[in-house]
Amino acid sequence: MKWTGPWRPSRARRECAALTWLARHDFPTPSQYACFEARRFGLLHRATLVSAAAPGTPADQLLASATPPRRRAIAQQLGRFVRELHRAGFRDRNLDLRNLIVDGEAICNIDSPRHRIVAPDRGDDALAAADWRRLRPQLAALGVGDAADAAR
Repeated sequence: MKWTGPWRPSRARRECAALTWLARHDFPTPSQYACFEARRFGLLHRATLVSAAAPGTPADQLLASATPPRRRAIAQQLGRFVRELHRAGFRDRNLDLRNLIVDGEAICNIDSPRHRIVAPDRGDDALAAADWRRLRPQLAALGVGDAADAAR
């Protein structure tokens, strides 16, 4: 098991830290979340993250079912959202369309246990570029990579 050495934070705790950071920086997050860890002699035995379901639809499903004009609008919205995440200093390192939940104008980012926080307004550093390298092919497969690029 990865990341389970003595006293290392669990995946659940790292995800909870990401949600807490996002909420403190005014990004939408699932409501009511908590993290529980059980350890034996410092080794992780069990970890659980509890949260309400994020309202909305995963971006991959929404884009796949949308009309071409709506698909472009959603891609632009996603591009702006990721730009704002990066501007605030959040680097996801696990950025996938299935983890971006779209609810009207709001987007909730879930499943970010590998996140890193950097100084805000840092520009396009290596971690931000890696986020885009991961997300861009997913958008391109749906024919809207250029729309997201234009918004970022």
